[in-house]
Amino acid sequence: MQQSDAALFTAGHGFYQFAIPRNVFDRSLYYNLLLQPTLAIPDHYFLQGEWLGRHLADYPSRDSWIENGLRNGFISPFFRREASKLSDLLSFMEDSDRRGFSRHARKIAERIDRTPFQAGYWSSADNSASFGAALIHYLNASEPPIMEMRIDPDDFVGFWGRSREWVNQELAIASDRSSAVLNSEGILLSQLIQVSGERLLGRNCDRISSVDELLSRVRTEVGASAERDLRAYYTCVCELYNRSLADTLLAVPNSPRWEHFIAAMDLWRDGILMGEADVEAAPEFVNVEMDAPIRLPRSQFLRSVSGDVLLTIRSTQACDRYFESLAHWRAAPHDRALQEELVESLCRYSQVITKQVGQDVGMLGFKPQFISKVTDVTQVIEKIPGVVQGFLAVGATAGAAGGASSTLLPVGFFSLFCLQTVAKYYSPSEVVDIKLSTRDGVRVRPDVTISRA
Repeated sequence: MQQSDAALFTAGHGFYQFAIPRNVFDRSLYYNLLLQPTLAIPDHYFLQGEWLGRHLADYPSRDSWIENGLRNGFISPFFRREASKLSDLLSFMEDSDRRGFSRHARKIAERIDRTPFQAGYWSSADNSASFGAALIHYLNASEPPIMEMRIDPDDFVGFWGRSREWVNQELAIASDRSSAVLNSEGILLSQLIQVSGERLLGRNCDRISSVDELLSRVRTEVGASAERDLRAYYTCVCELYNRSLADTLLAVPNSPRWEHFIAAMDLWRDGILMGEADVEAAPEFVNVEMDAPIRLPRSQFLRSVSGDVLLTIRSTQACDRYFESLAHWRAAPHDRALQEELVESLCRYSQVITKQVGQDVGMLGFKPQFISKVTDVTQVIEKIPGVVQGFLAVGATAGAAGGASSTLLPVGFFSLFCLQTVAKYYSPSEVVDIKLSTRDGVRVRPDVTISRA
């Protein structure tokens, strides 16, 4: 089955929220909706954690970027039961002892249900089986994966050695409990965190709802070193889960964070799992990658505009040309003309994005037209030497005419200071590193597919 153009929205993974602050969630959501053909979101990612619910709460008139993405096909939702509402799936998951749901999960589900969209289907049981197999295969190895960078700032090797004392038994217990819930083989994250809690906090630790809760309790009741090992453990777990789920959805996997041991994990997947596949089942494929830094509005400015702006941007000719160029380059990545066409169309599209957002955003008293005409305030600062000379000339003339009482010179310097401060701290755009890949499409850091980077 061929992989789709959709990218899994891994920053929306509720169990992974311990490693994903709100600003990373926002940056991932906005940039992926602008630059990806489609963003894949499974049912539980809508309901777990807090960030997606807070995003919806920022748009009380139901014009959020997520809802506009659903209405217009930029987001492909995937439900574990066909022809089901999200609120019904929430009840089913709660009855099946799934965990990590937002305090407002019911309201979120009902709001999403009021949005028209066409959902795809995914098999939770199949994903649990593939995830469990990959997790056991990876974490039960006697030696840690070799890190390409040969450095270990997170003491991952130390964690690996210490975890050999308990990881095999913990995975076996989690697998048995999960299989009882699923009526088939596999591992559920909801069962795994409970087993971890019982190992570290005691058999009577009560119900553990999320990784965040587990980490907080371990830090308080056990100690900082135990919490640090637990973070490394669940970073591996969540990264493998996201990759397994992407394979299940036939979407592109990515990572909301970068660590040396995560890069090593993908090297392991490329070398071991792909090496085990039937290489004769598919034609040889060579992945080609290139980098293309562009300027985009900062996520805090994107938060201030409605999802209607997303629809306007995605309806432009510049957007159409960008996606067309991306598809043609992926089909023939060694064609120099197609590569140049893609880079040029991406740069032009980024200018359209910045201009369109600028028309809706005011900043520190500047009119929106100011931002739309000036892609970035730093462009104004480039002319500061000439502006300084102008202020000096005006100040000198005024000083000669009116003596030391003239205030034009200090006012001029104060204006320059304000302009420099705005450019430094409140610039509406930033440079964004884009990785273009024939295998994975476009990746936006930190949502970058880590292979041999």
